Amino acid sequence: MTELAAVIRFELSRTFTTVRAAWWFVLAGFPIVIAILIRVFPMSRATEDPDVDLYAIWSVALYFLVPCITCAMGVLLSAAPVIANELEQRSWVYLATRPNGIFWLLAGKYVVAVGWTTTAALCGLTGAMLFTGLDTWVRLWLSLSGLSVLSAMAYAAVFLLIGTLFPRRAMVSCVAYTAAVEGMISLIPAVINRLTVQYRLRSLFVEWAQPGDSISANPLFASILADGSSLLQLLWLLTLGGVLLSTALVVAHKREFTAAAETDV
Repeated sequence: MTELAAVIRFELSRTFTTVRAAWWFVLAGFPIVIAILIRVFPMSRATEDPDVDLYAIWSVALYFLVPCITCAMGVLLSAAPVIANELEQRSWVYLATRPNGIFWLLAGKYVVAVGWTTTAALCGLTGAMLFTGLDTWVRLWLSLSGLSVLSAMAYAAVFLLIGTLFPRRAMVSCVAYTAAVEGMISLIPAVINRLTVQYRLRSLFVEWAQPGDSISANPLFASILADGSSLLQLLWLLTLGGVLLSTALVVAHKREFTAAAETDV
């Protein structure tokens, strides 16, 4: 565990650089800015209509802004290019020769990526909540906070595996996966959508945040929401993330990566 702590300390020291700190503030400020724009423009007239369910509108909006976009973007920036960065810095060969060096490296970077993203997401969520105008928002904040942590953990495992399989095109491959699998396949009423992160997150969102009967009781959403208790969906999501993370670690150990310097010879 001392090796893991050493990697975490080193990666945390790198998060206080100007570039990474700037990206952290961009991620944290993104949902706040969008919440202000929604409140000032589209929601200004909706608040005057007594038939409009503001809680349902804000819960869905914040769900997409924070657990879906902010968390996915955060781990995309921090977890996807892990191996590519080590290859570019020509430190992969040194790490591969250390006892369990690759394992501790990926595990430590995974922990830091999840923590870095989660803190930005929670700060952005809290700031955005201040502009919703909701009377009761504690349940919504707790629900979306839990979903943000789960989203960061799951997407970090997914992007770490993709970055291990395609280190040279990690960012592009992760963006393509997010658009194709999490964006489209997760909405297809078939068995394959049950293997996506979004399928489980949506189900937990409806169960925990309870945005209203217009979503949970609508037959149009039945095919994109999972059946069963929230505990079952939580176990599914944690198991999926664990399997993907373990696969990434195995692939990183078994695969022979070529450093950039070797291709120049």
